[in-house]
This record gives sequence, structure tokens and C-alpha cells, in this order.
Amino acid sequence: MAGRNVDHHADNEVVSIMIEPVNTRLGLDGKIALVTSGTHGLGLAIASKLCDNGAHVILTTTDDDVDIERAKIVLAGKPGSVAVTQLNIHDEHSVRLLFDRVKEERGRLDIFVHHAVSPDLTPLLNIVEPLAKVFVDGGRVVIAGYTVTPVHGVIRTLALEMAWYRVAVNAVVTTVVDNGPMNIDPDLVDRLAIKSPSGRVTLPGDIANAVALLCTDEAAWVQGQVITVDGGLELLERWGETR
Repeated sequence: MAGRNVDHHADNEVVSIMIEPVNTRLGLDGKIALVTSGTHGLGLAIASKLCDNGAHVILTTTDDDVDIERAKIVLAGKPGSVAVTQLNIHDEHSVRLLFDRVKEERGRLDIFVHHAVSPDLTPLLNIVEPLAKVFVDGGRVVIAGYTVTPVHGVIRTLALEMAWYRVAVNAVVTTVVDNGPMNIDPDLVDRLAIKSPSGRVTLPGDIANAVALLCTDEAAWVQGQVITVDGGLELLERWGETR
């Protein structure tokens, strides 16, 4: 409850309201989320955001992943929890086994985020049936990647298939991400930052924020959309304008 301080100055009453901090959690506490390739890049940023909001996040990785320990350190101590498991998204049998294990151990899956490290999204079309079954009471599927990834056709197909199961399917994409000291082409990032109407390049956290918003109850009616998160950079290119 807000407190009320009253100061008297001359004949005027000055009222200052003390407002307690607002809970900014997104209502994802207790949600079960699976993030593919979640130990690095956009996947790790998304996992971190979901953990910040109380979700239990399962990260998939490969046996030659060098980022596992760093990811565990990044995600330690957050309101949510994390588990790591190996998965080859191209192996339909192993995907089915993982979904069965998630349902057996956790009861359900609420959120499936595919960190698109490869432009080949065909594996997602091959797991519609097992993916639908692991959701018990609706849920969210989000593909996160770059604008060069051919997401539109896959999103349309998945959204039409999964809507019957009350699962909303969307994608969050961006043109380029500022990974700080990990940038492959720092000069390009600097040039795009100058060009951007928002004054900087997209950060991994910007993508994570958009993904998390799509996972909330309030976003249930957003279906089959590809959302570009780039601070307006694409708008300039689309209209042939320069800053």
C-alpha cells in the first residue's frame, strides 16, 4: 500500500506519495520451458529472461558444447531453475524421447523456444504431433533467430497445426545483434548503430524480452506472427531512407 507524507509550506499542502516497488514479473512462475541451443547467444539470453521470471528452463545442448558451464554460471541464483540435456533437433526419435521424459518428470511443457542456429527449420515440421502432445493445457512455441532465417512458411504451418491444441506459435527475429566483445564484425555493428533510428543495435536481451512477452497469458491471441525486433532499423531499409 502506498504511504502518504504531508509537508506544509505556507498555505499550500505538499503531498508526496511513497509507492512501493511494483512486481514486474510476467506471470511465468512455475512454467516449464524448453529452449533449444540454450547455452549460448540468443538462446542463453532467452533462458536467462525466463529464469528471471520464475520458469523452470530445460536447455538442450550437444556433446561438444563448450558453453555449458558458463551457461550454468549465468543462470545460477535466479528465481527459476535450470536443467541441461542433450538433443539433436534433427533426430525425431530423440526429440520424442525428450518430450516423453519432460511429460513424465514435469507433467507438461508450457513453452518451447527454438533458438534457430541453423536456417533449416524442417525438423520443427516433423515434430508437430509429439510437440502438441507434450502441451497439456495450451502453451507457446516461439522461434528466435535472424531475418535471414526462412521463418514465415514454417510459422504459418505450425500456427495452423498447433492452434487446435491452444498453442500460440510466433517468431522473433532481428537483423543483427550486438554481442559486445564477441562481435565478429565490430565495425559493422558501429555503422548500423549510427544508422539505427533508436541509436543502437539490438542486444540479445531485446530478443529475450520479446520472446518472454509472447509467453505471457496476455499474448494468447497473438498467433502466427513474425515480429522484427531491431529498434526500427528495418524500417529505414524498407523505405529506402537513410538516417
